[in-house]
Amino acid sequence: MASNRQQQDDPLDEWRHEHVFEQDIKRAGETRTLLVVGITAVMMVAEIIAGVAFGSMALLADGLHMASHTAALGMAVLAYIISRRLAHDGRFVFGVGKINSLAGFSSAVLLLGFALLMVTESVDRLINPLAIDFDHALIVATLGLVVNGACAWILMSTPHEHGHGHGHGHGHGHEHEHEHEH
Repeated sequence: MASNRQQQDDPLDEWRHEHVFEQDIKRAGETRTLLVVGITAVMMVAEIIAGVAFGSMALLADGLHMASHTAALGMAVLAYIISRRLAHDGRFVFGVGKINSLAGFSSAVLLLGFALLMVTESVDRLINPLAIDFDHALIVATLGLVVNGACAWILMSTPHEHGHGHGHGHGHGHEHEHEHEH
């Protein structure tokens, strides 16, 4: 009973408010990103198989590049989901926006790893060249280019939204004098 009374009489309550900023709802960007993950994963498999089958380092590199995009965009989808589920969690006093930033940073580190893998494979191909079936490789490469363009278009298209997306009242004005900054 004492803990309930302490919560009710907490003098800091007037300064508290949530920092959710619509991260508690499924957003259009999450759905578009998930769609692009699926498309990219299918193209990734096709390019890696074609790269190996046709001896094309360009296709293999683009397949690995698509793998990095699949993983990076998969992290973005995971960040969307985690942010939505934890949006009202009191442990995140400044909101869950940093989850998206951490996912972006992790994606960048992952892309660096894939780049190093491609450099290693390319150096090996320079030392030990393979015959390339250009006719078939070109078909798959063109399809990959079309898929990349389609995915960029899907991710760039945005729904028309109104308002600033804040969705909550503060319960106090920002003009009051106190010891912390907003």
